[in-house]
Amino acid sequence: MQFALRHSERCGALVLLVPATYVPRSDGAPSMKTPAWTQFLFDTALRSDFLFWTAMRLARTTVIESILATPADVLKNAEAEEQARVARILDHILPISPRRQGLVNDAAVTGTLSRFPLERIQAPTLVMSVADDRFGTYDGARYTAEHIPGARFIGYPSPDYA
Repeated sequence: MQFALRHSERCGALVLLVPATYVPRSDGAPSMKTPAWTQFLFDTALRSDFLFWTAMRLARTTVIESILATPADVLKNAEAEEQARVARILDHILPISPRRQGLVNDAAVTGTLSRFPLERIQAPTLVMSVADDRFGTYDGARYTAEHIPGARFIGYPSPDYA
């Protein structure tokens, strides 16, 4: 979004996939908040590649929900090919320790998001999110699309696995 705002002449299109964006909150809460388990992993397992590897083996569901922001039921009910893709993503996260500071920074930044002048974005824009994203991007994605002229929002509802 910053690139589209600062260099509109160089930005041909903008695609925001499950974006960490501002959304106004009447209660004054931050637009996004790092889930408790994710913060716990940042403070513990992400400090050591071995600890993170161990967490992936012993608490895989927690890692998937905390790091990939994907509800366990979504993955459990996904096709085998998608489950294999998620397994590959987890395998390629290691080594995690060099990425820890960046992940911690991302969490800090998303907790203090301010509103960009979205109405000034001129590029054709597509914004997509899923309602059950555990980082809570859905409302911000919808808000962003509503305020960028001509933007299209595609929102996927939470599946019902009852």
